[in-house]
Amino acid sequence: MVLLGLGEGVLLGIRIVAVPALRRLTRLSVRAERLVPGAADGPVPHRWHVVVEGTLTFLGVPRVTRRLKDVPVGLSVGLDLNVDFMDHASFDAVHQWRPAHERQGGRGDIDEVHEAWYERAVTGDMSPPRKSSPPARWWAPWANRRRRSEAELDAPEVSPSALLLAGVREYHGSTARLVRPIMAELAMEQKPEHLFITCVDSRVVPNIITASGPGDLFINRNVGNLVPRHGTRTPDDAVAATVEYATSVLDIRTITVCGHSNCGAMAALLAGGGEVAHLHSLTRWLKHGNHSLARFLDTEPEPDSDEPPLTRLCKINVMQQLDNLLTYPWLRERVESGEIELVGLYLDLKSAKVEVLDRAAQTFVPVPDEAPGERADRASHA
Repeated sequence: MVLLGLGEGVLLGIRIVAVPALRRLTRLSVRAERLVPGAADGPVPHRWHVVVEGTLTFLGVPRVTRRLKDVPVGLSVGLDLNVDFMDHASFDAVHQWRPAHERQGGRGDIDEVHEAWYERAVTGDMSPPRKSSPPARWWAPWANRRRRSEAELDAPEVSPSALLLAGVREYHGSTARLVRPIMAELAMEQKPEHLFITCVDSRVVPNIITASGPGDLFINRNVGNLVPRHGTRTPDDAVAATVEYATSVLDIRTITVCGHSNCGAMAALLAGGGEVAHLHSLTRWLKHGNHSLARFLDTEPEPDSDEPPLTRLCKINVMQQLDNLLTYPWLRERVESGEIELVGLYLDLKSAKVEVLDRAAQTFVPVPDEAPGERADRASHA
């Protein structure tokens, strides 16, 4: 505006803003592949997989419809919508393709990794589309991405190894280039901030619930997130070795024990171990949980508590494992001197919420929405 004048400056600004906006609107990737499982999976299925990623607007409709038309008539198709926005024109195009394809003898299945744009429109929730930041695709389980295309389409299931390799290929294609600078930095040395002891349960993903990345957590996973006590009659040095290396070599100053709801190990302890008695290694390992069980039996539930016994044991187990860490004299000395901090976490699987242990009150409380320092900063700015 200074150089050219008011009108010219405004028009130039609009043009500059329009370029990235158009780029975002046209950011779309469409790929189609015929799923071919390994020889062990039986005959080659007549099945296609079409993946749409990015921002799906009327500008991208021709690309999507062209790909869908390339699929031979009469075949089963799984359509993955991994989009952060879908307008009405795009919904109409996809919605019209599906019955048309099925009328010709094929099968069409639409799966959304997040932001259920298509599902909301089909069920009548026609709220105006809104832009949102797309979450990382890797957090969605394989079953969510391929559930219907495998369980409902008339074809043999893809083998677990094929799913694993498909995941590696997706990582190479979309994520490896993004994390390569970080991994190159960490290639010769790791500098984790925390030792994270948690269960082997597949539903517990430490990096998701802590929003951490490569190099942040030094993780020990075992059945029941147990810590064998110092001098136990059932020797097992695996956890102690991890703790020693983390604190003495990597100089980690925080040890976290994270339990979770509906833990199978705790359920086995609560049931007396009879269901796993034929699993000799597991039975021996679960002996390390006997102190948790004894503590559970000795502790009366709160009068107004409606927690199921299993939930209560899962939480008590976290408290007990932190106490088990203190049975190691060298570690207790460093904790008492303030060099090392112990933290207890509990993940409720159903709500996907994490609670933190208030060690003074011996109870789990919600994680605050803000850290105390952030609240103080906001107050000072106000």
